[in-house]
Amino acid sequence: MQELSPGTGPASQTVTLIYRPKSDQYPDGHYDVRINNQTVRIDSEDKNCLFHALARGRKPEASEEEIVKEAARLRSVEADALLKQPGQWEPFIKRKVLTEAIRGGDWYMAEGAAPKKIKKIQENQQRLKNEVGKIKLYKEWHDYMRQNPGVGQFINGDHQPPVKSILEARKMNQNSNLAAAMLEVATNSFPLNPSLIPRVKKNHGRELPTVYVPQETHREFPSTTSQAFRTHLATTIAADNVVDTFKLTILGAMPRFRLNSKKGFKTFQNTNNPMSPTRLQVFDNSFQQHSTDMVQEWYNLLQPKGVMTNNDLNTINTWINNQGYSNQNDPIRINVANLKL
Repeated sequence: MQELSPGTGPASQTVTLIYRPKSDQYPDGHYDVRINNQTVRIDSEDKNCLFHALARGRKPEASEEEIVKEAARLRSVEADALLKQPGQWEPFIKRKVLTEAIRGGDWYMAEGAAPKKIKKIQENQQRLKNEVGKIKLYKEWHDYMRQNPGVGQFINGDHQPPVKSILEARKMNQNSNLAAAMLEVATNSFPLNPSLIPRVKKNHGRELPTVYVPQETHREFPSTTSQAFRTHLATTIAADNVVDTFKLTILGAMPRFRLNSKKGFKTFQNTNNPMSPTRLQVFDNSFQQHSTDMVQEWYNLLQPKGVMTNNDLNTINTWINNQGYSNQNDPIRINVANLKL
C-alpha cells in the first residue's frame, strides 16, 4: 500500500495485508492484517474490509469505533484520488479486472468450478424498518450478517454501552460493581474471571448486547466519534451510577447534530454530503422503543447480579417516555452536548 501525497522521507510504517480470494464465504474477496506476526481477522460486511484492515494495521490499539471512522476516512481519500487523478490508477484497475476474471474462472476453469454467485440483500426503506432497532448479542449480529450478505453494507450492530467504556471503567475502579457485572456478561463468567477480560477487547464484546442501527447514522454517534464521551461514560460506570449510565448510553447513540446543532455536524440538510433523510427517519421512529428495549435487555442481565434494581429501571423508562434525551434543559444531556463530540 502506498500513502497518497507522501512526503520525501522514508515510510515510517509498513502494514502487511492478507488477501483471501473470492469464495462462498467471501464473495468479493477479503482482507485481513498481520500485526506482531499474528493474523488479525477483519470483520466487515460493507465492502470496506480493505480499509478496515489498513486502519487496524496502522492503529493496532484503537477501539473498533475509531477503526470504523479511520476506515471511512481512508476510503474517502481513495475516492478523491480516483476522481482527481484517474489516469494514475488506470493500469492498476485494468490489472485488477484481469485478475478477477482469472480468479473467477472466466478463462479456463471447468464448468461449475467457479464460485457460486451470492445475491446480496439490497437496502430499501422496508428493509431498514425491519432491521433497525433489533437488540441482539454481538455474536448473533455477526452470524446474522454472514447469513444475510449485504445487510452489513447499511446496518451496524452498535454496542450500547461501548465496549471501550466498559473496559475503561474497570481500569478506573476495580471495585466497581457495575463494571464487574458488565464484564461478567462480556466474559460469560460468574464470578468474574479477570483472565478473560483481554478477550473482550480482542473479540469486540461478542457476548454483549448491540442495537441494529443504520451504518451512516452510527458513524455520527458520540459513542463512535468521541473519546471524551466514552471516557465520561466510563467514569459513570466506574462510579456505579446505573441510572446515569443508561441515560448517557442513550444520548451517546444519537446523531451528534441532535445534541449540538451549532458545531456543523453532518445532518440531512447539509449541502455537501448530506445524511440520508430516509435512514434518519427510520432511526428516529425506532429510537424511543429500541432505547427502552436496550435498557430492558441490560436489566435482565444485571438484575440477578444485584447491581440494577426495578426502581432503576422505572426511573430510566420514565426519562425515556418523557423524552428526556430531547430536553435541552436535562443536566445529563447538557453535559454531553458540552463535550468534544
